[in-house]
Amino acid sequence: MNTPDPIQGLARQVHWLKFQVICLAAILAILLLGAAASIKEFDELNVERLNIVDANGKPRLVLANAERLPPPTVKGKSVKRAVSPAGIVFYNAAGDEVGGLALTDLQAGRLSALAFDYANADAIALITHISPDGKDSTAGLVINSRPDESLDLGSASRSGVRRIELKNHNDVAELVMMDTKGRPRMRLYVDKNDQPAIEMLDEKGAAVYTLRK
Repeated sequence: MNTPDPIQGLARQVHWLKFQVICLAAILAILLLGAAASIKEFDELNVERLNIVDANGKPRLVLANAERLPPPTVKGKSVKRAVSPAGIVFYNAAGDEVGGLALTDLQAGRLSALAFDYANADAIALITHISPDGKDSTAGLVINSRPDESLDLGSASRSGVRRIELKNHNDVAELVMMDTKGRPRMRLYVDKNDQPAIEMLDEKGAAVYTLRK
């Protein structure tokens, strides 16, 4: 009667283990090569629109030209933009627009703005505007009132007003504060001749008190 040789059995097990290790190494190599191939580096990339999405596929940032910039979306509803700029749109986790960068070239002049939003309206923006002939220019910061969040975009835009402007308009540096109806009521400025002044205005914009140097 022949009994199994323990040495031969151990040799067969070692041989089988080697085969498994080789197969595992080959699979791992394939996976690593596939992962490396999926990571690409570009010196230059030309696209009309680039969408940055979260892990669930919802947009969080969109970079696009004027023809492909998406319309504003608030509470899941999209509306047409008043103008079609090139730029960047920021979104919250719900997919609603919460701000962006807009670059436009219109008949009224070149306008650029970096804005951040309330739930249904513009909140604050950095703006530059230059007229087509280059004779009129403004660079500044604007802050708007906050509409009721229950309002839709159209109603919110009609109810919201500008409250603060800090700007350089044609080399006049000024701070303008408005009332709850958007009417300028106080103006602090330094004119082109380097003369400072403070003005308090009535409801129609007429100065009722002026303090000059």
